[in-house]
Formats: sequence, C-alpha cells, structure tokens
Amino acid sequence: MNLYEYLLEGVRHFTLIDPDKSVDYLKIAKYALEAGTDGILIGGSLGIRESQIAQVVKDIKNISNVPVVLFPGSLTQLTDLADGVLFLSVLNSLDPYFIIGAQIQGAVLIAKHYPRLEVISTAYIIVGDGGAAGFVSMSKPIPYTRPDIATAYALAANYIGFKAVYLEAGSGASQPVPPEMVRAVRRAFPRVLIVGGGIKSGEIARAIARERPNVIVTGTLAEESPEKLGEIVRAIKQA
Repeated sequence: MNLYEYLLEGVRHFTLIDPDKSVDYLKIAKYALEAGTDGILIGGSLGIRESQIAQVVKDIKNISNVPVVLFPGSLTQLTDLADGVLFLSVLNSLDPYFIIGAQIQGAVLIAKHYPRLEVISTAYIIVGDGGAAGFVSMSKPIPYTRPDIATAYALAANYIGFKAVYLEAGSGASQPVPPEMVRAVRRAFPRVLIVGGGIKSGEIARAIARERPNVIVTGTLAEESPEKLGEIVRAIKQA
C-alpha cells in the first residue's frame, strides 16, 4: 500500500515532531508509538538543516512501524529516507513564493535528488491564529467563524487537483480548527483532509474526528505533554 492510500483509510492520528524544538525527539516518538499513533510527521517552520532532518528520519525509522512523512517548512527539509513528503502550497499566503515559488525549486530538488519520495500535493490553508507557519509564510489566516471561506479554498484545491488539504490552526494555537469548518471542508473536498493545531484534549480530538477528516495531527501537545497522546489517539479511534 502506498502512502496516499494509507492516508485515505479511516481517521488516523499523526504526531508532528519538530527537531528544532524537540531535542529528545526519540522520546516523543516512543511515546507516540506506544500511544498508537498512525504516523510521524517531521518538519518545522524554522531552523532545520538537511543533515539534521536526515538523521532524525533515520533514527525514528529505526524504531517505527508506521510511515514517517516529511512536513517541510523550507527547501532544506528534504531527505529520501522518509516514506513521503507533503508537498505544500500555502494557498492563503500573501507572498507568491509560498504558493508556487518555493514549490518550483522544491520540485527540481525532489526530481533530481529524492526521486524515491512519494509526493502528496497538499493545499495548506492557515486558519485562526496561524502560529509560526502563518507568520513565516506571510499568510492571511481564515477566521474561525468563516467556514464558507475555508470551503472556497478547499473547492479551489479540489478543482486544481491537490491530493490533500491541510487545515492548520498553527502550533500552540489557542483554539483548534472548529468542527463546523472541518465538516464544511469535508463536504467540499473528496480526497485526503488533514487537520492540525490547537488539539489539546481527547474531547476536542473526538469532536473533530466525528467530522471524518483523514488525519488529525498533534504537535505542541507531543512536545509539552507526550503522556497525553494516548488520550488523543483513543478519542479519535472511538469517535
């Protein structure tokens, strides 16, 4: 089974590990795997070198039985040791570089140096607080109260042909993407739907999981309270 088919099955939980923030990334990965996470995302918005990404992926692959997927915040965050890469285009960025400029450069790098990577074209849509990703990508986040705008972006992503949509409230967000926004985007986008940011409890995770996204991501929680990952995973599986 390829990565894309894996992502399409049910509602999965992925743990995001940012090596720039997580010195003890193997400890977080072990917590996540013991909790029953379905996959590991690796990447961040700032300060990660190519050699660092390669080492982190290698170390986690050595202990993992789930896919390890790149979530790159820059062109340096690529390695063919991973199982795949979310090839991100920040649709609501105000800077064309983050919509298509970086992608042109990244595409050449992948084709030339990392041809074994499975590429999942992903429309990255920043919501609410936006976090570091929203700031760095110069985005205009969609207000939590406007699921109609998120739906419009999702429809555009569908017609353009993206394989995935990622609704991102940002690392450490005060609020997650609202369930009603997830529901609206789910109706508009038939392929892989990923939701992340601000998911800090089983109750929140369960409410989002009931709207049937394909992947729910927790990152800040994994860094600050990895012991809570089991609660999140169980809530998703029981939704």
